[in-house]
Amino acid sequence: MPESVDRFYHLKNKAVSLVVDARGSQPAIAYFGARLANVNEPMIEQLDRHEAPASLPVEPAVTLSTTHGMGYLGHPGLAVHRGRNRWQVNPQLVACEASESELRFTSTCERLSVEITHCLRLDKETGVLALTTALRNTDATTSLSVDQCLVTLPMQDHFTDAVELTGRWGYELQQNRFQLPHSSLVRENRAGRTSHHLHPSLKLLSANTTLDSGDALDIQLAWSGNHTIRTEQLADGRRVLQAGELLGVGELELLPGEGYTTPECLLCFSADGMNGLTQQWHRYVRSNYGISDDTPHNTHGSVLKQQRPVQLNTWEACYFDVNEPTVLELIDKAADLGIERFVLDDGWFCGRDNDQTSLGDWQVDEHKFPSGLTPIAAYCHKKGLEFGLWIEPEMVSPDSDLYRAHPDWVLGFSNVPLIEARNQLVLDLDRKEVANHLFETISDLLTEIPISYLKWDMNRDIHQMENAQGQRAVHRQTLALYALMARVRDHFPHVAIESCASGGGRMDMGVLEYASRFWPSDTNDALDRIAVQRGFLSILPPELMGSHVGPSPCHLTGRQHAMAFRAGVALWGHMGVEADIRALSEDDRSTLEAAISLHKEHRHLLHSGRYVEHEQIAQQVAWSVVSDDQSEALSAVATLHTPTAAFPKRIRFRGLDASKQYHVQVVWPQGLSEKQASYRDQLKSQRLGGDWLQQAGLTLPIMHPESLLIFHLTEV
Repeated sequence: MPESVDRFYHLKNKAVSLVVDARGSQPAIAYFGARLANVNEPMIEQLDRHEAPASLPVEPAVTLSTTHGMGYLGHPGLAVHRGRNRWQVNPQLVACEASESELRFTSTCERLSVEITHCLRLDKETGVLALTTALRNTDATTSLSVDQCLVTLPMQDHFTDAVELTGRWGYELQQNRFQLPHSSLVRENRAGRTSHHLHPSLKLLSANTTLDSGDALDIQLAWSGNHTIRTEQLADGRRVLQAGELLGVGELELLPGEGYTTPECLLCFSADGMNGLTQQWHRYVRSNYGISDDTPHNTHGSVLKQQRPVQLNTWEACYFDVNEPTVLELIDKAADLGIERFVLDDGWFCGRDNDQTSLGDWQVDEHKFPSGLTPIAAYCHKKGLEFGLWIEPEMVSPDSDLYRAHPDWVLGFSNVPLIEARNQLVLDLDRKEVANHLFETISDLLTEIPISYLKWDMNRDIHQMENAQGQRAVHRQTLALYALMARVRDHFPHVAIESCASGGGRMDMGVLEYASRFWPSDTNDALDRIAVQRGFLSILPPELMGSHVGPSPCHLTGRQHAMAFRAGVALWGHMGVEADIRALSEDDRSTLEAAISLHKEHRHLLHSGRYVEHEQIAQQVAWSVVSDDQSEALSAVATLHTPTAAFPKRIRFRGLDASKQYHVQVVWPQGLSEKQASYRDQLKSQRLGGDWLQQAGLTLPIMHPESLLIFHLTEV
């Protein structure tokens, strides 16, 4: 071992510890979990095991980049090759730079002329661990092919269960808990974007972990392209966790002197169950992505710190049937309701009367908007609203002027017919002329029209990922997307960007560097949205979550819900409306206006407090947002289906101060039944202890299926 490398390293904050074993040829994570007071070398040595029957004398370590050259027989973390017969990578640790919160290990492999740098950074405030691996081709003459580069770490034995975020278009972010298999669990996404069905995250739990107790470890990959997360149980009984970019054959070649850095792999640990994990993630995002005032590096200027305006989106109100009179009328109605931002969705550009044409031709349709969109934006400002616009810059319609002029600008497969999805093809963003054209087009829009918000959409997977040079393109496409979004952000720092990909198809920590809002799902069905939003909030804070009041019946599911239920579900994120507000009944208009007002009243709490899940049963769910000082909370209980008993279960609150007394008010809905109104009035005169509310709970009135109550708790 080089003199510059210690035998082990220990980083810690007030809640977690990271211990790295550096005794071997490569660094290995020895421990990541609850804080350890002290670590010494005998403790590290205690991890070593004696020779197992019919095995190697020395057990191959689970290093950060496992290789077969080390005798490791599990799935390799690092696989590279140079030509046909130089593939046996055998890196040796040569140096370590260590600080209070960061470790940087450098290794070299002389046979393959490759330098490997592992960087581990522990966030001092939240304890989130960020890991990257960087490769550099140090050969002066030949290229290096990278087949695989995954972060690898051993799993502690007591992690036996997992929770994945899965689903489909229109029903994303469904939480599925299951027991880990005694073999391999492989989650590989090849959609060319984050995907609707395989979010790049995985929670690991002990069998006894609950919402509020037990160990929980979550991994998230900050990457918007193809990815893999896998667990594997080795023949010797050890379990291994791996995560990283999913690379295809020949997709990544490093020329002499070139380098590659993996996407950040983020690890979060909590000893306080899944709620503790969620709150750690929310604190991390708020403090590291430009949301809170104490952000160390603000990636979005001041956009993320701004108050999130309630917005109206025209899609489910009008679809493609937008024009100047319709839009002006909607703006008037929106202003009357207290809406603060107007977003013009699809249908505003030349020839765009349906989804079969015109993507790529980003000029305002003069037949629909004879004076352009500048007067529309000016009218929004006159009425006190911001103006936002929908675009889908990565796609092109075959029936478009852009495609007719540049049919070679799209991704495809050689000698295979192009596959259209949703009547569109994918532009090759890695081509300089394509990226420059798109930036100039977006720049012209943002310069000519006073736009403060872009809904940036991507409505199809990348099924054919070959570029003009015959190379696999997803890796390059993802980096080129980031570069384009960064150019737009840097030139127009006042413009907020929403990441939408036919709903929740691109929602990850990678694109969060450039976007300030996510659209979790194309469904506005309030019943489905409860599950979608619970999944979203398990990893990201509410202020990033677009949550809209849709029409009834819902356009995706056909279900009909009362306005009180739709609005009551929508107000828990970055609230919006996506219905034809011109056609609302007076009762629905009054209810929606009241919900918007309630959201604004509690917006600061919703977008800064601690989100807490409560116990769930088949017919009933509950959740809260609690202020940091525990003096205030907003809580909801929703009845999903016809209950098996007349009365709902008592709600046992979470996150309150057991020593405080609270005043509990029913603040939603406005229209209560006679018995519910009596219940509300009775609560007004009561003071309830935080310990009582958390241990004994609060009795609830009879509730109908597909309804919810919202309580406001304030310290007395």
